[in-house]
Amino acid sequence: MRPGRPLVRFLSAGAVTAALAALLPAVPATAATTPATPAATPAATPDQVPDVLPAPAAGTTRIQIGAFNDFHGRLEAPDETDDGDPVGGAAQLAGVFDAMRAKNPHTVVVSAGDNIGASTFTSFIQQDAPTIAALNAMGVAVSAVGNHEFDRGYADLVDRIGVQGRPGANGAEPLAAFPYLGANVLKADGTPALPSFATTDVGGIRVGFIGVVTQQTSSLVAPAGIQGLRFTDPVAAANSVAAQLSDGDPANDEADVIVLLAHEGSAGTDCATVQTEGAFGRIVQDTSPQVDAILSGHTHLRYDCQFPVAGRSTPRPVLSAESYSTAVDDLVLDVDTTTREVVATGHQVLAVEGFTPNARVQRIVEDAVAFAEDRGRQPVGSITADITRAFSGGDDDRGKQSPLGNLIADAQLQQTEGAGAQIALENPGGIRDDLLYAQSGSEGDGVVTYAEAAAVQPFANSVVTTTLTGAQVRQVLEEQWQPAGSSRPFLALGLSEGLFFTYDEAAPAGRRVRSVTLDGAELDPAAQYRVTVNSFLASGGDNFTTLAEGTDRTELGKTDLEAFTAYLGLPENQGLAPDTDLRYAPAAATTPTPVPPTVAPTTPVATPTQTATAAVPPSQRPSRTPVAAAPSGSLANTGTNVAPWLAAGGALVLAGGALLTAARRRAS
Repeated sequence: MRPGRPLVRFLSAGAVTAALAALLPAVPATAATTPATPAATPAATPDQVPDVLPAPAAGTTRIQIGAFNDFHGRLEAPDETDDGDPVGGAAQLAGVFDAMRAKNPHTVVVSAGDNIGASTFTSFIQQDAPTIAALNAMGVAVSAVGNHEFDRGYADLVDRIGVQGRPGANGAEPLAAFPYLGANVLKADGTPALPSFATTDVGGIRVGFIGVVTQQTSSLVAPAGIQGLRFTDPVAAANSVAAQLSDGDPANDEADVIVLLAHEGSAGTDCATVQTEGAFGRIVQDTSPQVDAILSGHTHLRYDCQFPVAGRSTPRPVLSAESYSTAVDDLVLDVDTTTREVVATGHQVLAVEGFTPNARVQRIVEDAVAFAEDRGRQPVGSITADITRAFSGGDDDRGKQSPLGNLIADAQLQQTEGAGAQIALENPGGIRDDLLYAQSGSEGDGVVTYAEAAAVQPFANSVVTTTLTGAQVRQVLEEQWQPAGSSRPFLALGLSEGLFFTYDEAAPAGRRVRSVTLDGAELDPAAQYRVTVNSFLASGGDNFTTLAEGTDRTELGKTDLEAFTAYLGLPENQGLAPDTDLRYAPAAATTPTPVPPTVAPTTPVATPTQTATAAVPPSQRPSRTPVAAAPSGSLANTGTNVAPWLAAGGALVLAGGALLTAARRRAS
């Protein structure tokens, strides 16, 4: 037994397996005591976790559960406050747990999944091993499996990452010192593919954790990696295990408190809809009353709700802590020591800011950053001339289509041909630097390094392919003309080769696109097309709301940066030259007179902004003017010929922490 760690038992379809798990403090979050609307995030005093309940009554034991979700390898802080202080990051996340442990020693830390996968380069370049090391060090006791845990396939999850919480000596495989739970993940013969639950002692109270993952996982990851697995109804699976943990038979293992860790989440933050809409609404409504709380994730949203449940004396908390370590769930339960019933609940979702970083985790992060910076100097491709964003007056202009935006769209189309992709689109705000011919170090002119590619695409969005009708594709192109009040009236999407549209700037909003062709043939409004975008756009980002309506969603299992570097490494793509031909044109022969933009016909959804940088002077309409070359950037991308072995690469890049602080939170 590991010193200072309680025994944790795991069960898959009745088979109990002994293993060890780390037990550490819980996490802060935002207070909400009614099922209506989540309350505002409480402001935390440094290293202080706000109270959510008065002092416990005599005869009760107070336990605390800290939870996070959708970490996605964000070892470095993914955001910052207006004052420049870090928000999130592995070391500060661990610092929150330290503060919670100091406040209440009866604390356990858990995750609702997607700890790894779609990670930034700092974690990805070592196949997320530094992230698992950081989670071990901060004392994660148990995690639900997320869909991104399957990005490298089931075999990698079981054999390298580990699902039973038994790491090898000195960090040898498997890596995770905590179990990964998936009660609704079955093999082809119906036997469990993962542990269903884990139980642990917290202050003398036996707490059971059940893990489930979204039933859509099979459409979110590469099919080859999960061949033979079935993702079943999460409600039925959770209820079956909850009944087992409450049947009074010690041979099946028993729990005084049961918590569901669900890697499935609400599509909105209003508690009134959290319990009613979609697959997650069914989880909230139909999960057994034996389950005392639901901690969720997957949709990267923050909500803090509670709902009455028939047969329970206390309402059931339902929480989600956004993503990327920027927030945490803090769940406090008072348990009667005689009846073992929960008699009081308190909860909040607290921003991860203002906490002292954990020194041990900080060292893990620093080592990972140093390793990534070294690997960032490696070549991934070559170019013959600058391939840049669009510019006006020396500033990048997102209102004009650019050779680099079109190149990224081409790369994502090629990488997702296996998912049936026919069209790919790239948002200009996702492109943060240029590929420049001149060397940035000693790599030689024309060589593109990992670091240089990472500077172009630093957000580590996943790559998503969905199905849209021809009419919807046309509407997406209309949405380039942004709603009134937007920082830029027009956002020029990068378009994959073969897609072309004409426009009439003088036409009313919603009717500016006149013709859309794919490989020379007009799009059929009723036909279906497979369209690839990054996960930011797929969620309706930058007011491209129609993209969120896509169906049959498939994830590549790579970030946009991975897809880009894999494309750059192909032998046929060595010595890439910029394609300066625009993939749109005015419908008339003469240049139309610009008119003020008007409100687009669709209502934009609230989405996270891609960057926090100040708006640059926008173009009123698409331009036929050749794109000007960018001035030398602070991190130039260059190159000479690279060896064909790069073609096998799917290796990505993100160079060091400086790139990551610019990255904003993204849905996955």
